Amino acid sequence: MGWRLGWSGALVAAVASALLGAYLYRSFEQQLLHRDDVQLLGKLRQLRQLLAHSGTPELLREQADYLRDTMSGESNALIEIHAAPAQGAALLLRINPPGLPLPQARPVPLNQQAGLQDIRHALREDGVPVALLNAWAQLGPDPVEIRLARLYPERSELLADYRLRIAATSLAAGGLSAALVLWLIWRGLAPLRRLRAQTAAIGPHSLDLRLHAVDMPEELRPLVEAINTMLSRLEQGYAQLNQFAADLAHELRSPLAVLTGQSQVMLSRPRPPAEYAALLEGQLQELERLNRMVDSLLFLARSEHEATAAAIERQPLSAADELARQADYFVDLAEERGLQLHCQGDAPLWAEPAMLRRALANLIANAVQHASAGTVIELSARTETAQACEAETASLQIRAAGFAVLEVSNQGQPVPAELLPRLFDRFFRADPSRTADSGGSGLGLAIVRRILTLHGGSAQVHAGPAGRIRFVLRFPLQDRL
Repeated sequence: MGWRLGWSGALVAAVASALLGAYLYRSFEQQLLHRDDVQLLGKLRQLRQLLAHSGTPELLREQADYLRDTMSGESNALIEIHAAPAQGAALLLRINPPGLPLPQARPVPLNQQAGLQDIRHALREDGVPVALLNAWAQLGPDPVEIRLARLYPERSELLADYRLRIAATSLAAGGLSAALVLWLIWRGLAPLRRLRAQTAAIGPHSLDLRLHAVDMPEELRPLVEAINTMLSRLEQGYAQLNQFAADLAHELRSPLAVLTGQSQVMLSRPRPPAEYAALLEGQLQELERLNRMVDSLLFLARSEHEATAAAIERQPLSAADELARQADYFVDLAEERGLQLHCQGDAPLWAEPAMLRRALANLIANAVQHASAGTVIELSARTETAQACEAETASLQIRAAGFAVLEVSNQGQPVPAELLPRLFDRFFRADPSRTADSGGSGLGLAIVRRILTLHGGSAQVHAGPAGRIRFVLRFPLQDRL
């Protein structure tokens, strides 16, 4: 890029120099032409005044050589004086060493001053410029015609030398401009070279490095800040990917180790059929849990790459009906743990039914699993305006006229405030000591968040006093679409 900019700048400078030289050359040529034409007009006025003197006719007849020297003054001035046609148009005086024929043209009248428009320009056979002027003059009592011409051989030589100088100057200016532009561009691109060196040092194992915006020009600072923001996202995503791989390996290792250990123990010696049946039943449970984990991972992967808020098929639903449906499904499991499910409120929902029910089922299953015995799990629904929940949805840049808000709250062991934002991460468990059998796979809340994202909504968690925890789902109302 530097070389392209440099040569482009040099070309522009050379063209500009050439145009400037052409303009100066043309101006100089016009000034020379004007000066010579003015001198030729002055020569004509001098001849008219000289011929008008009373003694000039006698000098012209008696001392023609003296008059010739007086009127010429320059070797490149050609003069012919002819009598009027009524007097035979005789040649009275000729100062024309090269014998150049001076053509007859319409002379300037006697009572009129000659101007620049009366001068004619031509080229001699050898290329020498010639200026011609015809005018009437008074020689004593008789009118005569003056044919005046002037040769300018020095003008051609002067202009040729001037053209050569202009060409040489344009080339020199172009070369100097090229060197100067290349140097300036090389200096100007120094921040980009530093930026390239900094980016070259960033790799998969050094994503924590950031570009330095302090020594960058103002024009590059927004770019550097954008790249640093991108690197932060890449670092976070890379860390999450590594953590996801580690968590997935950990989650898969436990059931695989159980299956392998049980099989090895059972195959170590012959056993009764009942023991084999019990082993197969236990292994089937582990395989079903693995299938559920794989299904959850596939759902998350597909939803991230395929579905968008506009692609899912949403329907108008009743929040009260959906909460009641889920409460009926989990009522037996809740009673086993001494829990009660209480539903209240209603709101119009605009959601994909299967996804909505899966999100609610995951939240209620999580609440039933972690709620303290003898407590009540609250399931509620309501409608909120956009202004009422502006603070909660600002981070997701959600714009809607209103939201249908679903809440699932329960009372259990307190969750530290610093762990709340991570509850929706994959494979995350607030209690690291909890086993897979008692704590699930850690994908349920991640699926909930993804479902709400697909609907253009949000999922938040809030901790209250005495271990109270609330999961809040906000679905944009139908008039947003």
